[in-house]
Amino acid sequence: MAPARAALERLLPGHADQFTLHHVATGPERFRVTGSTGRIEVAGTSPATTLTGVHWYLKYVCRAHISWSGTQLDLPRRLPAPREPLARDATVPHRFAFNDTHDGYTAPYADWSRWERLIDVLALHGCNEVLVTAGQEAVYHRLLKDFGYSDAEARAWLPAPSHQPWWLLQNMSAYGGPLSPELIARRAALGRRIADRMRELGMAPVLPGYFGTVPDGFADRNPGARTVPQGVWAGLRRPDWLDPRTEAFSRVAAAFYRHQADLSGDVRHFKMDLLHEGGSAGDVPVPEAARAVEAALHAARPGATWVILGWQANPRRDLLDALDKSRVLVVDGLSDLETVTDREKDWGGAPYAFGTIPNFGGRTTIGAKTHMWTDRFTAWRDKPGSALAGTAYMPEAAERDPAALELFSELAWRAEPVDRRRWFEEYADLRYGGRDARAREAFAVLRDTAYHITSRDGRPHDSIFAARPSLAANSGAYYATHSPAFDPADFDKAFAALLGVREPLRRSDAYRYDLTDLGRQVLANRSWQLIGQLKAAFTREDVDTFRALARLWLKLMRLSDDMTGSHHAFLLGPWLADARREGLERTARVLITTWADRPTADAGRLANYANRDWSGLIADFHLPHWQAYLDELEDALAEGRSPRTFDWYAIEEPWTYETKAYPLRPLHDPYRTALKVRDVLARAPYQGTVSVAGTPAAFPPGGEGEVTATFRNVNGLRATGPVGFTLMGFGDQPPLRLPSVPAAGTGTVSWGVTAPAGPLAAPLEPLPYRLRTTYGPRGEPPVTTVQEGSLYVAGPLDDAWRTYTNNGAVFGQLRDRYAINGGGHDLWKAIAEFGALYREGVFADGVTLTVRVDSQEATDPWARAGIVVRNALDTPGAPGFLNLAVTPVNGVVLSYDTNGDGTLDTYRRITGAPYKAPVWLRLSRAGEAFTGSCSTDGGTTWRAVATVRVPGAAAAQDAGLFMTARNGGSGAHGTVAFSGVTGWGAAAAR
Repeated sequence: MAPARAALERLLPGHADQFTLHHVATGPERFRVTGSTGRIEVAGTSPATTLTGVHWYLKYVCRAHISWSGTQLDLPRRLPAPREPLARDATVPHRFAFNDTHDGYTAPYADWSRWERLIDVLALHGCNEVLVTAGQEAVYHRLLKDFGYSDAEARAWLPAPSHQPWWLLQNMSAYGGPLSPELIARRAALGRRIADRMRELGMAPVLPGYFGTVPDGFADRNPGARTVPQGVWAGLRRPDWLDPRTEAFSRVAAAFYRHQADLSGDVRHFKMDLLHEGGSAGDVPVPEAARAVEAALHAARPGATWVILGWQANPRRDLLDALDKSRVLVVDGLSDLETVTDREKDWGGAPYAFGTIPNFGGRTTIGAKTHMWTDRFTAWRDKPGSALAGTAYMPEAAERDPAALELFSELAWRAEPVDRRRWFEEYADLRYGGRDARAREAFAVLRDTAYHITSRDGRPHDSIFAARPSLAANSGAYYATHSPAFDPADFDKAFAALLGVREPLRRSDAYRYDLTDLGRQVLANRSWQLIGQLKAAFTREDVDTFRALARLWLKLMRLSDDMTGSHHAFLLGPWLADARREGLERTARVLITTWADRPTADAGRLANYANRDWSGLIADFHLPHWQAYLDELEDALAEGRSPRTFDWYAIEEPWTYETKAYPLRPLHDPYRTALKVRDVLARAPYQGTVSVAGTPAAFPPGGEGEVTATFRNVNGLRATGPVGFTLMGFGDQPPLRLPSVPAAGTGTVSWGVTAPAGPLAAPLEPLPYRLRTTYGPRGEPPVTTVQEGSLYVAGPLDDAWRTYTNNGAVFGQLRDRYAINGGGHDLWKAIAEFGALYREGVFADGVTLTVRVDSQEATDPWARAGIVVRNALDTPGAPGFLNLAVTPVNGVVLSYDTNGDGTLDTYRRITGAPYKAPVWLRLSRAGEAFTGSCSTDGGTTWRAVATVRVPGAAAAQDAGLFMTARNGGSGAHGTVAFSGVTGWGAAAAR
């Protein structure tokens, strides 16, 4: 127990002598805490498990908390005895931690003291398997010299530590090099020290295995070697793949594991992902390659476990079926997504760890799908035939979101399901050291907002303040959630409640961290509220409103820099100082801005992927860009001209070469700064949204109905004063008024209207409206916003048609012409938002459906319109799903479901200038084969898009006309017009 005792001396120097630690005989992993006042007895099956017991005692007896982001240790002089024995058994054998990207995004230049703290924290949280990549460059450096490369060539191929994770994933090489011999040696020593400490504690280091990554020219230098080019990843050339079936691979793998053992010691878990994110197998059969990689691993390390990441389509089923599943562990990054339902079926019974990937890029975001964790983990673990054998907490960067880490880490130590309501109450108590009504209120709000996120990809939203400036920005990074993952106005209430925590509980680092984080987040949320208003004001050429919004935007960015300057975890300075110590400051600057050079930043769309609200980075990098951009737009409006364009990479790159030093300690008091944030946001204008809807959704010609305006006060800190509405476009309508709308509340007003009675010229005709809304926080001067849009008059549909919409679609018919207007985020994989005008059971063997897409508004390059088929179109997730569609930019596409799960996962397409509306589409069925074709000459000639098979397709399926705007969160709606409809029955061709 000496390693655990040493950890206690580091973690609890004033109380370590009050703990007596015991080793429990072999058996299931477990801990037990007993004792008397000042004499706490902790027994565990390993030093790490004993530390888990210590932390459980600290949390649930002492109301204290140790975390990687904020700690609270307000302990009495003599530690209290547990009222009853505190005992827990691990319910699963694997408790895995860290992501492949961790070493790049968290602390690529971390020293031993930081790693020592991370290891201690992981032990306290019950982890027993940890991915370690530090020091692996030394393995490859030795390896390459064995196979014909010079010292200089080998060092030039190795990337800087900030970018090594993607080299180990076979996505890139060389960036930021060459590495110095001294750095290689230091990191090798660090990696060995990390692995040794883990082994001392009874934890298993997980190291990268060898699956075939080699530099250019490897086959030329090594006769008998055969390599497969891997193409490009995000603008960077991927290293070649050495064919694992060759004798050369066996020799290289044996040398790799020999050098790795020499440098890192005995290891029995190896992380490998063949063909990660677009890698090419070429002509190499993947099952044969997998068996060869496995054989090389077991030849070097008999009985070793191959750890594989569950991510996107990885691991392939044919790869898993080729392996000895008893020596495989899939660490699933997607267990908390709604689209993932049966991992036993997906992976053929391979053991897997229930897992999540939070904090993409190390973004300063808050949130997790904790409701999915607590609903699923116990149920999946305990179901008959379950292959669930562990947990996997795999943030792309660590040291973020302490509540999420705490809840997830406890899953493996609870036989019973977690009660989220009770858990968050207790967490509020232990996080700040005592029961406090306002702390519990804050975490109750967080439980239902940030820790119940609704994004389909499982990610919380980031900050648009950290995006490349654009009025079209709908997230901080391109690869990110494009709509708010929780309600920002409700989230404000957590911030307000946290400010109300009583003074003695505000003294801990845990409180200071959380307050800084919530203050940062409420400001970041405003970027989502304001960006659409900026765009609307610019579009309608409203200079005064645009100027006011721009000033508010920049003011909040400056305030965000102050707020993040209130805790060391949100400072740019330490990140750069660590890199500067190794002479690699530029790579650290690059990773959090452009990510790499222009091809990666622009074409690869990785600019600002790390998206961090850090003091210094906001003020010196993001703020000047937004200032220049908004000033240019304001000048263009005032001068009546188009704004000039910006080459953002050319503007960003110079900052990556700067050497300015930034503070290493907080500049501001978090509580006083948070009070300022609250006061500014409570009084700020333009914190309202208005939506307009008609009842019915589309008016018949001459029909009566209602127009309803719904106002949402997105200021969760203060109620509004009076809210006034003036509706134009529907004749002489009276102004209406709400006396007030509560903080984060909603109010509605309605007008009775009559649609024009004249004959229609199109199936759908817009009824333009203009709504003026005047409002402001109570006691503050009101502002006026203008919203313009359209409702619709629609020709009635024939009785044979049915409609389905989850994208706000409206439908119209005028004789043999049809139209659909609607929105929709996307129609691909987990997202299936579309509107369809359909007939039930009309698509069967021998049927051919034809339609002409007459026009399609270009709401997005991937907007789609055409023919959709599903066994039951009104049933989301029904099998037999496919569509044949035209797009504004990407040609004609046949998208279909290949595995019968009711989601579109594969497509075939043809592209080129002719293939956009107007275009004819034809979908035919012959037994299980579906053939999509298109014509650009009125049906005289047809070009096949593809013939595909769709598992689970019923003998007779629903089929219809459909559209989706694929707005990606922009809210755009568009109209599509159709004609030439044949194959749906006599009514369609009327």
